[in-house]
Amino acid sequence: MIDWLNQHSGVLQVITSVCTLAIWLFYAQLLYTTYRRDTRPRLLINKGVGKDDLDSPCLICNMSKEPIFIQCLVVELETSEGVFCTTATDPDESLDDDENRKPVRERTRQGPLHNGACIEVKSFRELIERAAVAGGVQVDNGLPRNREVDFLSLRLTIISIYGPEDHPFGAARTFSLDCSDVQCPQIQPMSLDTERLTSRKDKRLVEQWLWEYI
Repeated sequence: MIDWLNQHSGVLQVITSVCTLAIWLFYAQLLYTTYRRDTRPRLLINKGVGKDDLDSPCLICNMSKEPIFIQCLVVELETSEGVFCTTATDPDESLDDDENRKPVRERTRQGPLHNGACIEVKSFRELIERAAVAGGVQVDNGLPRNREVDFLSLRLTIISIYGPEDHPFGAARTFSLDCSDVQCPQIQPMSLDTERLTSRKDKRLVEQWLWEYI
């Protein structure tokens, strides 16, 4: 056995070096994956639990390891007449003086959101009405006055800055609208999770919205 080891010591040394390298590469990949997971921003957009109607609150939760700074909230309402887009970061200009005298953090959604924290934006009915008005469609309680116009879906995009990152990132989720029952229209998410906007096209759109709405 010893003679055999002596005769093949060169080959065994190469095999040992390759195995050692493979182990180091495995742990390096593991450390890199853990690092990327810890430094990657993650936001959740959801509706209030247990309610499917338009009065359900829209919730934003920061599941990142570090705080984020919310810069802009963009609402896109898809209708049979096209897509209407507006921002829901700040309150309506029609608010009275009492509303405008509230602390800044109560009057705008722009600002820091700590890790594990959750904020309520508005009800989905308010978001729909805001986008519809921006598109010139008159609404009553979140539904179009003109019944020939159909509301199909609502998409909310959050544009934020994450501590370790130099550039803004976007997170979005789309909700389907079922307005067949005018007494109780329904809203449901169209995906199981919030989408991270990472493609070049998405990043260009995020930058365009920032220039337009900030």
